[in-house]
Amino acid sequence: MIFKRMLCCFWMIFASQLWAQSSPAGMLENTSQRIIATLKQHQGHLQSNHAVINEVIRAELLPHVDVQGMSRSVLGRAAWMSATAAEKTAFTQAFTALVIRTYAGPLAEYSGETVTFLPIRGSLDGRFLRVNSIISRSNGQQIPLSYHVVCQNDEWKIYDFSVEGVSLLQSFRSQFGSMMQHEPLQAVIEHLNKRTAVS
Repeated sequence: MIFKRMLCCFWMIFASQLWAQSSPAGMLENTSQRIIATLKQHQGHLQSNHAVINEVIRAELLPHVDVQGMSRSVLGRAAWMSATAAEKTAFTQAFTALVIRTYAGPLAEYSGETVTFLPIRGSLDGRFLRVNSIISRSNGQQIPLSYHVVCQNDEWKIYDFSVEGVSLLQSFRSQFGSMMQHEPLQAVIEHLNKRTAVS
């Protein structure tokens, strides 16, 4: 399933080459270096200790993700505009918890895959950019992975990524689209909270 493969690939955002700090690839590499250092340090206990993974996601990855923008995109413009400030905050918090839970499993399965970033096309002066990369697995398989980033206050933020042309946001919309059309927002928030609750 492409979506499952996408989740398994998301954490592999580290490259062997050094990128300029002004480049979004530089942000990805610097973030990944800190993440991979933590994964290597706890590699023998990752699957049994998701607290370490949750912490590194919150500390190292989430500051570079446009979580509110992703939340707004998944919820839909009309629903987002009609939601109260409290509802927007509650949905963003619930969605953030879902993101963390979604990434925790793949991160626990780290096994040394590598990724090579391709040259960035387009000017860095633009607000939106796509960073293309190739993931290489030990069996020789290569998977194209693209990051969609936006420049906010002179800082690059991830707002989506896609594997073989299928985006994370589209996958989340497919999961919750029907519920969002037929249920009140509070019910959607409660569903997300139940789904991400620690069992």
